[in-house]
Amino acid sequence: MRIWIFFWLLASVGASVRAQTCAGDRCGDCLINEGCGWCKDPGYSFKRCNAESQLTTDGCIDIVRRKSHTIQLIQNEEFSDGGPGLEPVQIKPQKIKVKLVPNRRLRDVEIFYKIAKNFPLDLYFLNDPSYTMRFLASSLIDLANDIARDIATLTTDFQFGLGTSMDKVIEPFTRQDPTYLTYPCGSNETKCDFPYSFIHRQSLTTNIAAFTAAVRSVNLTGNRDLVEGLFDGLMQVMVCGEKIGWRNKARRMVIYATDINFHFAGDGRVAGILEPNDCQCHLDNSGKYTKAEIQDYPSVGQIVQKARENNINIIFVIGGEDNQAIRTMYYDQLAAILPGGFKNASVLSANASNILQIVGDSYRRLRETVKLVISKVPEELNVTIYSNCATGRTLDHTDTCTGLTIEKWTNFTLDVIYNLTRCPTERIQSFTLYPEGLEERVEVEIEHLCDCDCQLEPEAEPNSTKCSGRGIRECGMCHCQEGWSGEKCDCDQRGTEEEACGTVAGICSNAGNCTCRKCECFDGYSGEMCECNDRNCPSSNGQLCGGINHGNCSCSKCICDPAYSGDACDCLISTDNCRNDNGTICSDNGVCECGRCQCNAGFRGDTCDRCQNCAGTCKNNYNCVECVGFNQGEYNETVCNEKCRDVSVVPLFRNTAGENDTVATSCVLQDKFGCIIYFNIYDSGTSQLVQVRENKNCPPGPADPLKVGLGVSGAFFLVGIVLLLIWKLLTMFYDSMEYKQFKSEITDPVWERSENPLYKECVTTVQNPMLETTDVPSGDDVKDVKELN
Repeated sequence: MRIWIFFWLLASVGASVRAQTCAGDRCGDCLINEGCGWCKDPGYSFKRCNAESQLTTDGCIDIVRRKSHTIQLIQNEEFSDGGPGLEPVQIKPQKIKVKLVPNRRLRDVEIFYKIAKNFPLDLYFLNDPSYTMRFLASSLIDLANDIARDIATLTTDFQFGLGTSMDKVIEPFTRQDPTYLTYPCGSNETKCDFPYSFIHRQSLTTNIAAFTAAVRSVNLTGNRDLVEGLFDGLMQVMVCGEKIGWRNKARRMVIYATDINFHFAGDGRVAGILEPNDCQCHLDNSGKYTKAEIQDYPSVGQIVQKARENNINIIFVIGGEDNQAIRTMYYDQLAAILPGGFKNASVLSANASNILQIVGDSYRRLRETVKLVISKVPEELNVTIYSNCATGRTLDHTDTCTGLTIEKWTNFTLDVIYNLTRCPTERIQSFTLYPEGLEERVEVEIEHLCDCDCQLEPEAEPNSTKCSGRGIRECGMCHCQEGWSGEKCDCDQRGTEEEACGTVAGICSNAGNCTCRKCECFDGYSGEMCECNDRNCPSSNGQLCGGINHGNCSCSKCICDPAYSGDACDCLISTDNCRNDNGTICSDNGVCECGRCQCNAGFRGDTCDRCQNCAGTCKNNYNCVECVGFNQGEYNETVCNEKCRDVSVVPLFRNTAGENDTVATSCVLQDKFGCIIYFNIYDSGTSQLVQVRENKNCPPGPADPLKVGLGVSGAFFLVGIVLLLIWKLLTMFYDSMEYKQFKSEITDPVWERSENPLYKECVTTVQNPMLETTDVPSGDDVKDVKELN
């Protein structure tokens, strides 16, 4: 039985938690959360957005429930190897429409990829025409046909193109003297071209002979510094699509061949070039780059961005004697961040004969690798890619597959997590998937199922009469136009709150909300503008207006019941409580005010029936209390014995509870010594008994002067002794230090050399004040003087 109760409680708590997460003023907003439903029953009077189980419990007979995802393939062309007159297809489907239910996971979208046997290839060679890279041109001339034959084993649809790039023709990158510009290679024996930044030599073509002729026509050239400016040429190759001849649906490869590091953004400032690279095409009709000396070099970020935008796969080929060091220090890191999946650069052999292998291996690697990239995903979606890369194993969290062949296809599964707190304004959105480095695309259109069918026509009724013509009748209720509210859209919300409900103290006196142009007051406030504070009345007995039995607070004033009066309804009008046993009001010894007796002087008690100055009162018994209790006061022993026979001394007063005929009076008096005396008078009507508590409370006496004087003197004496001890210790320490220094000087004396103060020099020097120079005559000068004499 207890187990069933436990499960019942658990289910109830779960339903309660779900109900708390179900919220929304409209059907679509409500159904965002899992487990929520909307009641469109017109006669339903409870909360319409709630857990489905709660709606059923509350008697809803027409519940709108959450929908399910749907996936529709709009375009799904089959794989094609391409060839003459045929367009290759490597990825499918090409267009998908997905209807997504908010906050529900989707893992049913699959993308398939298969290598096309004759997928087009555009291969562009960007060469460094310096003297140290001369062997590459020779190898390309010799091996062009071999490269074409090797590529033909993978695809029959390929094109080759050529461009050369050196550096900006401006100091300090290139010397500007006429002789150097004419002979940049150092002498007229070597045929060299005038220095240049970049020249596009051959557009992409299937004519291998034309490509070979273009390579053969390239002469060497030079620059001044070691670093070269191939980034200028690379940017033009990527962005000048029409001039280069890039095809829309082809794999684009650039062989970037050099033997030295690269200039990048900021280096142009050395030459006074401040304008940044604009990533635009600036080739003239001859294929020459025209902005080399006007714009700075591209940045690494710009190179990466344009490579991604234009689907360019860049293969770095490094030649020269230090090719390993140059590759490791510069180009491996650059290759790792570029699209294509190349983590490092390639190295040319001394005679560049391995260019055939580099080109073939690079294309095979690109062809057998696919990385699925997602672009422009709406912020409401979190899309993750899974695949097993045709291995037959379980799906892994990866977007890249390697080692693919033309015989097998692989699939990718999209995991879409859709978390919303509210529906997006745009119900239809889209994003794109594509293989990195390729132009093929998969367009995914997303339709957010945020609206219930009852929110759409014909079920919905715009300007419905049930909504006073001011709203849409949808899903069992009215959705009002702007400026109107209420179940029937009959509440005018137009205009400002200040106009309808404004006061000097604020909207609704800052004590309510303005609804339908009327004030709805907070608890404790009332009035048309909530100007009345119903909690600001006088209090009595800790309650406003004496409590609900006395009166009510209204607009800061007490409205009393008929039996009470006064500002706080604390004054009882009836005199019943003031009458004694004989029915006399206050025993004729006072007046009755608010149900209580206000006694005349000398009387006390609820009905003023007790006399303070009559026999038996505290003052009349004071002398007896002093003489009997403490042997003091005005009475001597004889008088005390005669008049004070009914007075006794006790440690504790007696308890008179239950003695209905005895009246006890407690007295407290002070004697001439300032002591407090406590005694009780017990009056039974026929006799009187006085009890005095044996101890009285006296104030403490003054301090003993002798003790105070001795204490102060002792303190001064002790302080003096301490100061003497401190002085003695300091003098002993100082004497000890002086003695140690004295012994040290005796043990190791240090004597200084000094002259006898009585000794006087035997030579006296006198200078003639009339002599202009202060130079002392040399020996030769003295000799000359003697000769004159």
